[in-house]
Formats: sequence, structure tokens, C-alpha cells
Amino acid sequence: MDTLGRRSPARRAPGLAIAVLAALLPMLPAASAAPPLGTAAAETAAQLVPATSALPGPGPIPALVQPALLKAHHGAATLDDAVDQCVTQNMAALGTPGASVAVAIDGALILERGYGVTRRNGSDPVDAETYFRIASITKQLTAAAVLQQVELGTVDIDDPVTAYVPELELGGQWPADRITVRHLLTHSSAYPDLPFDPVGPTDDDALAEWAAHQQDVALHAPPGVFWNYSNPNFNLAGLVAERASGQPYRQYMAQHVFAPAGMTRTTFDPAAVVADGNYSYGHQTLPGGFEMIYAPDDYDNAVFAPAGYAFSTAGDLVGWALTLMDGGGAVLAPSSASQMQSPQVDLEFIPGYSYGYGVFIEPFGELTVREHGGNILGWGSSLIWEHEHRFAVAVLANTIIALSDAAYCIADYLLQPGPTVHPPDTTDPATWHRFEGLWDFTTSTSDTREGEITVENDHQLSLFMWDPHSGGSAWFTLEHLGYGIFLADLDQDGELDSDFEFIERGSPERAGWLRNRSVVGVRRATPRPAGGALAP
Repeated sequence: MDTLGRRSPARRAPGLAIAVLAALLPMLPAASAAPPLGTAAAETAAQLVPATSALPGPGPIPALVQPALLKAHHGAATLDDAVDQCVTQNMAALGTPGASVAVAIDGALILERGYGVTRRNGSDPVDAETYFRIASITKQLTAAAVLQQVELGTVDIDDPVTAYVPELELGGQWPADRITVRHLLTHSSAYPDLPFDPVGPTDDDALAEWAAHQQDVALHAPPGVFWNYSNPNFNLAGLVAERASGQPYRQYMAQHVFAPAGMTRTTFDPAAVVADGNYSYGHQTLPGGFEMIYAPDDYDNAVFAPAGYAFSTAGDLVGWALTLMDGGGAVLAPSSASQMQSPQVDLEFIPGYSYGYGVFIEPFGELTVREHGGNILGWGSSLIWEHEHRFAVAVLANTIIALSDAAYCIADYLLQPGPTVHPPDTTDPATWHRFEGLWDFTTSTSDTREGEITVENDHQLSLFMWDPHSGGSAWFTLEHLGYGIFLADLDQDGELDSDFEFIERGSPERAGWLRNRSVVGVRRATPRPAGGALAP
């Protein structure tokens, strides 16, 4: 999903993603976190707004790869050697005990291989048939189920979601009937990325029951205004497929997506995985160094299943990517497969990055790749494919941080795409005055916050945020990284962990929205009073 845990790294571990982005944009000033606050101040800040790293799923930061790991294949004499070097170096860097890899080129599967062991300090080896949780890669499978119903005429992608889930009612100023099915599949509904327990209800009525109890949820913005990753979009998309088909979501997926795609080792059923016997254990190191180890049946949650609870193998995922590249096979009509993999919404992040239906689209050297990763408690996943060479690679890991560097390294070896050249950054700090002023925020838990943004210097903004109810407050420094991307240390631990982007709609003189996965701000029309900053 990329992560289904309350305290799990985002799509890539945020600090790692930020460091990588800084390395790839060397012309920009390096971002540095402020010294950690004292314990009481840090607790106040954490109460005001959770860090992106504490939420399930990725933030907008693209899966950019450290140059050293991208070229880990250097000197390899054969494909086998290159894959070994890419995977083992990434595993060593992250302390991953086991991984599985599959690679296709020219539309043919050419390699399936396991590395390491299914459980740290264990003796059972990972092989090509070993089950892993695949986390957010599940989303594109859910998108395919919805598109099947569009083809059948039982779903109109531009219908309001309430046409299929009439019991969905929301709080706040934007009602549920403003959300369309398209908004769900493109993460543009403004639905907050709700925290949740990885252990949840497992019965077939769970999705409907969850949807009927959303009255306290407030959208961050009017649906369709901007992209912002949120797992509940795909909870609702799964429920749309369920209602339109008349079958429980997980049953529908097994019969109408996994089976016709030939995904014989893909399932939502932890008991089936355990009964099979060839499965990996998930590993996650907690603060303080203690490692949690998860068996496949240690947690399940039918509500968030459509967003990231499937199990699969690397070979099944590469086969799925080939099915999409080949026009949808027995799963989708060619037009649906094409739409799913085509840009539907711009990420408004680094130029050239967009999102289809459950699929990221991004430049890779002179080529364009489709991809999605996943992180869930104990497991990480990465799937990349490229049409021109009919290439696909899947790398699955039994650690929460995915081996996405290994996947891109293998792609670099086989595709030789050349360097990715980003357009010049035209951000002008002299124009940052348009960000200054009062802002109203809503968090991922639909709590309200107020704040004021001021310009500090030519690479920093300052965000003073307070809770109008409790009186708690905190200062956050927003470090400019490039392309209008600002980084902040929301949990005040001394590490930059979250990205913010200003979304400009209408007048270029005033930015209208400030986007982050865990909190979204809207510009307040009330001007700042003369005399400087406000106090809560």
C-alpha cells in the first residue's frame, strides 16, 4: 500500500527517499533538519499532525534510486550476475533476509529466482514459488476489477460513488456524492488517508459496514482538485466492484481477475498461504532495534484488502504486467488496459510524473516506465514494466522497506535507458510571498488545525501551526528541495520525513492549497493583520 501500519515508512522510507531526491538534484541546496525538539515539544508537534511516515501508503515522492545502487550491476558478465549484484547489494544495505525476483524481456519470462531465507536465522530458502505480501501493488488489481464492471456497463466511471455505495455519508463541507469512481482510481478524491489497525474484520460484510460509518470523515478538498495518495480510495473502489458484480470483493477477485490472468499463486487468504507451506515471514525493525516477525496469518483486514492485502509471487506479478502490456489478455479489453496505464492525473510534483488507475507513470532515462511499490508490516514489493521492450521486473522482500533499488538496477541493466534528465527547476524564491498568510488545515483524522506561513530566507519557509481547541502549537521549518517541493520534520525527531507541495489554482499570485499525505491546508481568505505573525 505502501504501508498498512501506523508507524511504517511511506512508499520508500521517507528519509531515504528525501536523501535520494537530494542526491539526484545536486543543483539544489541540501535540506537539513533542525535539531530535535525536547520530548514535550515533540509530543505536542506529533499531536498536531502525524508525520507522513506514520501513515499507510506512499507520499508523492517518486521511487528515485540512489546512483550507486542503480549501477550495482556494473561489471556483470551475464544477466544472472547482474541480477545477483543488484539484489544482493540492496538486500545487504537494508538487512533483508529473503527476496524473490522475476524478469521478463521481449514479452518472455527469462528469470525467476529466490534469495536468502524465508525467516531470519531460519534455514528454509526463498524460491520462485514463495508467497510474499505485495501491499499496494494490490491497488492496480482492484482497479482492473472496477474497469471490468465499466466494460460490462454496470459501472460508469464518472458516476458518483454514492450511486453504488448509497450509505456513504461524510462530514465536512464536501459531500460524498461529489466523489466519482474516477476520483477513487486516481487518488484525486481528497479522501483522507485514515490511520487504521492492520488487524481488522475479516468477514465479507466488512467493506459495507466500514463505508456506512464514515460520517466523521471530512474531505481535504473538493474532489478532483489534486492528486493525494489515500488507501481508502481503493477500499471504496473494491466496494464498487463488489456492489456492481453482486459478489464479495475477494471472491470476485479470485474468479475474475486472478484466474483469467493466470495468477495461480495470488490470493487474499492467509490460511491458504500457510497451508501451502512455501511462504515468507515479514520482518520489521522497531525503534530501539527490536525486530517484529510476522507470519502470513498474524494479521488480516477485509476493509483494507482492496488497497493492499494480497499475497503473490514475483512470477505472478511479472505475468500480470505482461497481461497489461499485451492489451489486457482475458482480464481487460485493450481500451481498458490502455486507460489504466495512461496518465489520468498529474502528480504536480517533479515534471513528467503522473498516475493512471492504480499505476504510477514516470520517466526512466529516455524511456517511460509504469510502476508501483508496496510496503506493509513486514513485507515490501516493487513492480516495474516498460512497453517498448516488453520488459517487466518484480522484486519481493520480507522486510517492510521494498527492494525497489534492485528492481530499477535490473531495469537499468537490461534497458540501458541513459540518465533521466529532469527539466530545469524554475522555482523563484522571490515569489514565495504568495505562500504567506493564514491557512486552515485538516489532518488524516479529520481534525482541524490553523497555521501561518512566513518566508524565512531563499530556501526556507516557516509554518506555525496550532490546535484552536487545545491550544497546542508547534513551529515547522519547510526546507525547499526543488520544483516547489518543501520538506519538513513533522515528528520533530531531527529527520526530514514529509514533503509538502503548494497547489496553485486560479490566481498565480496566491497558492490555494498545501498538500501533504497527513495534512492538507487551504488558504484562508482573511488577510494577515498588520504587525506580523499571529499567535493562537
